[in-house]
Amino acid sequence: MVEQKTIDLSAIKDPAAVEIIKYLFERVRILEEEVARLRRDSRNSSKPPSSDITKPVSEQRRPGERKIGGQPGHAGKRRELFPAEKVDQVVPLLVESCPECGEALQEPEEPDELISQTVELEERPVLVTEYRRAGRWCNRCGRMHYAPLPEGVIEGQLCGPRLQALLGYMKGNLGASYTELQQFCADVLGLEVSRGMICRTIGRVNQALEAPYQELGEQLRTEKTLHIDESGWYDSGARYWVWLFCTPLVAFFSIQRSRGCKVLKEILGETFTGAMVTDFYSAYVCYASLKLQFCLAHLIRDIKFLTIWPDPVIQEFGSKLLRYFELLFRHWHARGEVPREVFLRRCEKLQRRLFTFLTESMPAKGPALTMKKRLIKHWTSLFRFVRQPDLYQPTNNTAEQTMRVVVRIRRQTQGTRSEWGRRWCSRILSVIATCRKQKRSAWDFIRQAVIAKNCNGQAPSLLPA
Repeated sequence: MVEQKTIDLSAIKDPAAVEIIKYLFERVRILEEEVARLRRDSRNSSKPPSSDITKPVSEQRRPGERKIGGQPGHAGKRRELFPAEKVDQVVPLLVESCPECGEALQEPEEPDELISQTVELEERPVLVTEYRRAGRWCNRCGRMHYAPLPEGVIEGQLCGPRLQALLGYMKGNLGASYTELQQFCADVLGLEVSRGMICRTIGRVNQALEAPYQELGEQLRTEKTLHIDESGWYDSGARYWVWLFCTPLVAFFSIQRSRGCKVLKEILGETFTGAMVTDFYSAYVCYASLKLQFCLAHLIRDIKFLTIWPDPVIQEFGSKLLRYFELLFRHWHARGEVPREVFLRRCEKLQRRLFTFLTESMPAKGPALTMKKRLIKHWTSLFRFVRQPDLYQPTNNTAEQTMRVVVRIRRQTQGTRSEWGRRWCSRILSVIATCRKQKRSAWDFIRQAVIAKNCNGQAPSLLPA
């Protein structure tokens, strides 16, 4: 890196040489800035970790550091026995004579028993049932009548609710293709089915999830706090966006053509009265919620980028900013150890010092000046979490962690190919992520939804109890 200093060119008599030197130094400056931009990764920008070509050196395993597996001092964990209500059968095993000498064995005074539990698939995991409903003629009505099917058996559908739920779960949560589901049915279940039948089954599951999904979407407008994020998606090669609106207990996904604030207005209404935690994307600023908290994790990554900029003045500016925010997070994590008044006093004192630093420092230009303007412009929305920790978090980790399922499915499926596919992904991802947050079985929820849809029952709800 070329050191930033003033060079006296007055001693050079040749004007052409002076111009060449000035040109070369300008080119070096431009190239150093370009190198700094190329060094942006998930640690110093908003780029996702998947965009990093390799892991940072600090995260790479060094040979001989430690062996793979459990480390010395790590507390081991053992699987607990299944409770009695989950045991399907108990098989007593007795030994009558000593395996070494053949002597008859006696029962000890104090019972002693070894328990071993195993879990195994049935020889044929699926049960094929044939219902024969003999017709009976009514002379008065002039019609043929048949006995109704048992409860839970769906007219005209080969797969029962459990199998439909399993295929929907594997399609949505595991990202299995129709061909892979067809192979699974043949290899594991011993069931020969066509891809068209599997596609129709997924379509029925999609319809069954419509009501719970719509109910969840309507509930968003009444939430006290929403964490919001968006990520790229592809549909038949066209660029789309997956929007996520979530809380610690629910997650609502919507795949939209637009990345603009009109999506926020469509889903949340013209105004949202609750609190929002987001990144600095312009759509959230344009939506102009009065209760907006920007994610400081995104901000800190952008500040870290300043510390690798070739200009030492900008590096120093970024390093000082980092120290302020590191101290702020230190106060935040220790807030439970001190009285609330002490926590507020420390944070407000730090905020005053930071604001003074910003107003008195004079970054000449470039990314440091942009950062200074951004901090001053959004000052209020950076620190709402200090006084209202029940509404706001300093980071948008809740949304970013929930969004991981989208990243995984997107890699596996390469997106969707129709409006139907976008609706399916929006609904099944919402079900899977919400059930995971509430520690519910997504498979069981899908099964209940399928039964309710086909038997005119009450659809299950994704809303927390």
